[in-house]
Amino acid sequence: MDFSAEWLNNLLCSMDKNCDSCLFESCANLHYQVNGMDNILEKYVGNLPAFISCLEKEWGWKITYNEDGSQLLVDENKDFCVCPITQNVQGKVSGMLCNCSEKFAEQMFSKVCQKKTVAKVKRSILRDGKSCIYEISI
Repeated sequence: MDFSAEWLNNLLCSMDKNCDSCLFESCANLHYQVNGMDNILEKYVGNLPAFISCLEKEWGWKITYNEDGSQLLVDENKDFCVCPITQNVQGKVSGMLCNCSEKFAEQMFSKVCQKKTVAKVKRSILRDGKSCIYEISI
């Protein structure tokens, strides 16, 4: 593992012991802005079923939801971590980084639903080696 990767992993492990996930809001916001997510999501604002259909067809995600649609279970359905940080860092990275993805998911679903949503990582590649699953509360 190179120095930068080891430094990042050390920081994340320290944060895992001493901080909460709210520290990742600004990092997730940067990722959201750099990818132009507001423009990408604009056509789905107010149309959650169309957004879910897009995620399933174009991104390969599997999504289930309760009867009233207030809670979604979103499975990225991948056997690898899609985070650009992990793709650029060789070696194991702390699962604390998943809190950034959690905040990114909140931003996406909040934009589409036009109200505050809460995302919670239920499972992840970095934490237990299985496909990343988020619980989204609307």
